[in-house]
Amino acid sequence: MSKKKKKVDLVIQNPCEIVTARVDALPVKGTDLSRLEVLENFSIVVDKGKIVDITNTLDAYEPANVFDATGLIALPGFVDAHTHIPFFGFRYEEFLARAAGADYLEILKSGGGILSTREAVKRASFKEMVDFNLRFLNEMLSCGITTADAKTGYGLENHLELKQLDTIEELNRIQPVELIPTFMGAHAVPPEFSGRSREYLEKLLEISNFIKKCVSTVDIFCERGAFSVEDTRFYLENMKHLGFRIRLHADEFEDFGCARLGLEIGAVSVDHLIASSDETLKALASSSTTAVFMPATSFFMKKPYARARTFIDLGGAVALGSDFNPGSNTIFDPTFIVHLAVNHLGMTVEESIHAYTINAAWVLGVSEKTGSIEKGKAADIILLDLPSYKAIPYLPTHRRVRAVFKNGKLVWTEANAGKQ
Repeated sequence: MSKKKKKVDLVIQNPCEIVTARVDALPVKGTDLSRLEVLENFSIVVDKGKIVDITNTLDAYEPANVFDATGLIALPGFVDAHTHIPFFGFRYEEFLARAAGADYLEILKSGGGILSTREAVKRASFKEMVDFNLRFLNEMLSCGITTADAKTGYGLENHLELKQLDTIEELNRIQPVELIPTFMGAHAVPPEFSGRSREYLEKLLEISNFIKKCVSTVDIFCERGAFSVEDTRFYLENMKHLGFRIRLHADEFEDFGCARLGLEIGAVSVDHLIASSDETLKALASSSTTAVFMPATSFFMKKPYARARTFIDLGGAVALGSDFNPGSNTIFDPTFIVHLAVNHLGMTVEESIHAYTINAAWVLGVSEKTGSIEKGKAADIILLDLPSYKAIPYLPTHRRVRAVFKNGKLVWTEANAGKQ
C-alpha cells in the first residue's frame, strides 16, 4: 500500500542551485562568511508560507502549485539592512552641486540635505508620502529585495516622525516588501534647536514609550555637524534603558569615537565606517556588533570605500545595505551593491551573499524567520536567471531576477516588469 502523500501549497522545482547561508551562530563572522551551502538538483517545498523541506525527491508531496525553476538559481530574498525610506521629493540639484565640488556637510549647514527633505515631508500629504514611496518599493521587489530597513528621520519634529511611522505601517499593509521600522528622529539637529541639541534629544525621548508599540530599534547620526559623542551617549543610554535595540551612523566622515561608543553601549550595528581607524576596526571585529557597509554611498558621493576586507580578516561580522535616500545615494539594486562590495570592498561573493541576507536579517532583528533557505523559515525566496551565484557581481543591473516569493506567495515575476 502506497504511503499517502502530504498536501502542500507549493514546490519550487529543480533550480540549478539553491544557495543559502550555513548558520552555526549569528551574526556570521570572519572566515565563516565564506561558507555558503549550495545544493544542486534539489527542490524547495513550501506550505502555509514556510519552508517545510528541501529535498531531491518529491515522492512524499502533493503540491497545489509547482513553479518550474529549471535553469534558475534560488537565493534567500535580499535583506537591505539600511534604507531611509520613507521620504518625499528629490534633491538632484544637490547631486549636481556636489559633482561640481560642493561639500555634503556644508550643504547641510546651509539648510540643504536632510533639512530640505524635512521640509518636503512636512508639506506632503499622507497619501502623497505613501504613493511616492510605493513606486520605489515596487522597484526594490523587482530587484529581489523582500525585507528592508525603513528609517524615520526626515520629520525632526515628533508629529512628523510619527507621520513617517504611519507611512511605513501603511506601506507594509499594501505591498509585499516587509519594512522593519527604525526610529531615527536623531538624524540631524533641526534649525530651531541650533546650539541646543541635547534639548532636542530630550524632546524625542518624550515619545519613546509611545513608539515602542511599533518600533524596536533606534538609530542616530553621530558626526561633527550632527550629534556629538556626548549627546549620542546620553540619547542611546536612555533608549537602551527603555528596551530599544541600538544602531548608529558612525565614522562616515571621521573617526572621533562614534563607532567605539556603539561597541561600548552594545549596539546591534554601526553603519558606514568609511573613516574608522585600525584600532576601531579591531575592537569592533572582536565583538558581536555588526558593521553595515554601504559601498553605493561611496560610489554615489565619490568617497573612499570602507575597509571591509580588513574588517573581515580581523574576524568581524558584516552586513550590506543600500543607504537608499534622496541625498547621498539613490541606488538600491543588490546586484550592483554586491558588485561594488566585490570590486571595491574586497569582499568575496560568498561573503557578500551572507552580508545581504542572513546578517542583514540579524541586524534588523528578523533572522529567526528570514534571511536563509531553511526548514521552518518564511519562504522568502528569489529566482535568478544566472548560471551560478558567482555571476551575481559579474552581471550587475541586468535585472536577472525572474521570480520573487514572499511568505510562500509569488509576489513578482518577470511578467510584472514595467507595471506599477
